[in-house]
Amino acid sequence: MSKNTKSVIIIGAGMSGLSTAAYSQMNGYETTTFELHETPGGCCTSWQRKDFTFDWCLSWLKGTGHKDEMSLIWNELGCLDDVSIYHIKTFNTVIFPDGQKVTFHADPDKLELSLIEQFPEDTKHIKEFCGYIRKLAGCSPHFPFLKNTGLMTWWEKAKMMWKLLPYMKTLMNTMSISIEDYSKRFNNPILAESLNWIIYDRLGNFPVMPFAFNIANAADKTIGVPDVGSLGLAKKLASRVEKLGGKIHYKAKVDQILVENNKAIGVRLSNGQEHFADYVISASDSYNTTQHLLKSAYPHPVMDKMYSQLHNDPKGIIFPSLVAVFIAVNKDYTDHDPYSTYLIDDKLKSELIGISHGGIAVQVRSTLLPKQAPEGKSVLYITYLTDSQPWQNLNANSVQSEHISIGRNSHTRRRRSVEYKVAKKDVGSKILQFLSQHFEELENNVEFIDVVTPLTCERYTKNYNGTVLGWDPFSPYSEEFEKYINRHGPTLPHLDNFYFSGHWGTSNGVAQAVASGRHIAQYLCLQDSKRFRVTPLLSHANTATQPKENEQYA
Repeated sequence: MSKNTKSVIIIGAGMSGLSTAAYSQMNGYETTTFELHETPGGCCTSWQRKDFTFDWCLSWLKGTGHKDEMSLIWNELGCLDDVSIYHIKTFNTVIFPDGQKVTFHADPDKLELSLIEQFPEDTKHIKEFCGYIRKLAGCSPHFPFLKNTGLMTWWEKAKMMWKLLPYMKTLMNTMSISIEDYSKRFNNPILAESLNWIIYDRLGNFPVMPFAFNIANAADKTIGVPDVGSLGLAKKLASRVEKLGGKIHYKAKVDQILVENNKAIGVRLSNGQEHFADYVISASDSYNTTQHLLKSAYPHPVMDKMYSQLHNDPKGIIFPSLVAVFIAVNKDYTDHDPYSTYLIDDKLKSELIGISHGGIAVQVRSTLLPKQAPEGKSVLYITYLTDSQPWQNLNANSVQSEHISIGRNSHTRRRRSVEYKVAKKDVGSKILQFLSQHFEELENNVEFIDVVTPLTCERYTKNYNGTVLGWDPFSPYSEEFEKYINRHGPTLPHLDNFYFSGHWGTSNGVAQAVASGRHIAQYLCLQDSKRFRVTPLLSHANTATQPKENEQYA
């Protein structure tokens, strides 16, 4: 490293941390990333069970087409090179306990016709909702990913607003009302309730916009499922970091951020080693970072309000965690819808620990990701949003394992109570029994069941209460937080040379987390009066390698 090269330490090799490392390396910084897990990706992960892959993250990925700024970021990072993309034709099917179904096609014309045929009494409202989808499809290419608004010049902001101007009325209409309140306008109660479940679980507090916008993205093919899956995507990004010269250390847990004269200067690991750098970037959980790694020494005017609310009532402040049940089956279920939500009766709801709402989302994962099950077999992926506390109560005496086998990662090992293990097994059993009514010969062909809880997420990622997406994007503090970030950046007051990256400083989703890494590198360049640049991949020297489109599925 030359005397003029500045160094960056990154805490966490999730997608935002890896993106931060890649773009920082492109701009002449020397990066070292510390990750407590033994694989990259954070929540963007999967694992093997026998001949099956259990993929925990991607239901769709923004930027898999060629029409928006996020696709340019994936192109810069090379993550979708030589990757097949499966595009979504049916966004979700909501299935009621009595067997009634409402299918949300990605094509707004097909969606409108099918809903009007099924619910003619709601023709007016159906046309309005599908009109929102059509309008937002044209809006998608103009959403900023390459820079957040806090980094834009006044001229860049003006150009962005000019491009968004034709869609502003639709954006305002769909952001000003929650999907739950909007659904009450519909006459048919089946259609009204199903609208709340379009994004798999019931997200009634969300405004209408993300519901219509995500269907619009599916229609426009700007979202899709990459066949490498979640961990495959993370490994491609980690490989890009290492090819750029960045170092990634796994099984390396950061215990403290070192500060001198109100300036972040390095980190101390759990083994006592200290590492120093010109900048420290936390791509890890916000609460763990500020309250533990920095020992609550640097209050944040907005986040501290959010932390206070977390302790009183976490609902609506952070996005919930989820329970995930993977079922490996010796049977082909590709004839089933790839995405479905089953609304359940009160009896089953009472038996599913911590469940937030009365429904479970079911994906035939091997339809979306055929490589993740042997030919003729299937992986079912079942999820429901959950409160963390009931699971914590079951495992109140959990402690760090004292005896670790050679090669095992002490940072992610825990002892679990008998009650907790029994509860996990029972949840898997109850869901299996329920789905056996809908998937023929399911119980007789199960090869493996794996159950994931908020505690699983917490031990591998340190995310507060096992949340999968960080701050709730529509919490009472979201607008205030966004304004603060745009004005001051993803920093802490009175602490120099420190930034936080990922969901804790931006909106939710893998794409947004990756885009935030680009923004952090831009902040570094701005601080050091450097011109931000992108180092192209060799394969992109003459022509960009675009992701391949695979056969679409219904």
